Amino acid sequence: MKDEHELMSQVDSEQLPLPRILVVDDSRIVRATIKKHLAAAYDVVEAANGEEGWQRLLADETIQLLISDLFMPVLDGLGLLARVRSAGDGRLYLLPVIIISGEEDDITKQKCVECGATDFITKSTDRSEMLARVAANIQLAAIQCELALARAEQAQTVTRDKSTGVASSHLLMLQMEQSMAYALRHNSEVTLLLLEIDNYQPLKQKLGDRLADQMLNLLAKLLAAKLRREDTLAHVDGPQFAIVAPGTSLSEVRVMAERLRQGVAAARINFRDERLEVSASVAIANSWHDDTHSAPALFSKAITRLYASVGDGRILMPDENINRLPLLPLADALLMLHKGHQDEVRPHLPSLLASLTPLINLANEEYGLGWSLDFLRKPDEVNHS
Repeated sequence: MKDEHELMSQVDSEQLPLPRILVVDDSRIVRATIKKHLAAAYDVVEAANGEEGWQRLLADETIQLLISDLFMPVLDGLGLLARVRSAGDGRLYLLPVIIISGEEDDITKQKCVECGATDFITKSTDRSEMLARVAANIQLAAIQCELALARAEQAQTVTRDKSTGVASSHLLMLQMEQSMAYALRHNSEVTLLLLEIDNYQPLKQKLGDRLADQMLNLLAKLLAAKLRREDTLAHVDGPQFAIVAPGTSLSEVRVMAERLRQGVAAARINFRDERLEVSASVAIANSWHDDTHSAPALFSKAITRLYASVGDGRILMPDENINRLPLLPLADALLMLHKGHQDEVRPHLPSLLASLTPLINLANEEYGLGWSLDFLRKPDEVNHS
């Protein structure tokens, strides 16, 4: 009983960390007031403008809710909100965002809703109401996160996307892994095109969920019709589609990306006697040029390239000035030498010899051969060794 009592006392003395909230406001007085209201129940951290708040959100994954002013220097509340919702990060996409402002007109609130705000408070909101709003938003976000995880687990067994009929994200990753394994064995390459419908949230707000899904279904069929049989089209999420193009060089894929971009721009999408202008941006990642050898890494390259800049109707390519040789497996090199294809193997000698470094080191240790591969090292590496 004594040990049990001591254990319970130890547990009681260890306090769980409070949920963390970020307050972004250029007014030190407003930040101090909000912190005073919430400090007993939450760990409140602060930022003085939208840019500072954005950097804090990127650096701190424990933040569970954002309270932001609308009018701030450097980056205002709407700009910060737009970054949060378009970052391509599931954590930020589900992060509850409460806008605090002295403006209470419907137009201002509508703009905030369109950008992804989840709630509103004014600078005169009292402590009890503020606590209730914050608690409700954090609880709702937790429920949404659980639903998202459940959908993700279910998606792991689904090969077809229900809303568009094209491949699912699960099938996309399987196809990418198979294509990259094949490319590695056969001295080839894999290209991933990540296509995103520009300004999708305002379009969805205008059309509503049902018509927005119909639009994505139409665009999926349009994209599929412009691809080769060996390409795989998948619906990733929301406005994003991905195409796996095995054995496709950058020059070929540039033509493909332009064809897809123009196809989306030319799509006839009408809503209440109005033709909607729809555009798409395409980010491209290539296993050779990006020196990438796994499906998740290739997808990450495309995502990073897509969100590295802003604009509509863009085609974002790897640096084509970087000329990388494909990885030639040692077994294939030996077979090529046996057939007398020395000239085809010569360009790959540095990488082939580098792959043999552990074997040569072992031979040196075992037989005292004194072999060295220092000539393969870069000059700066030699100078600093």
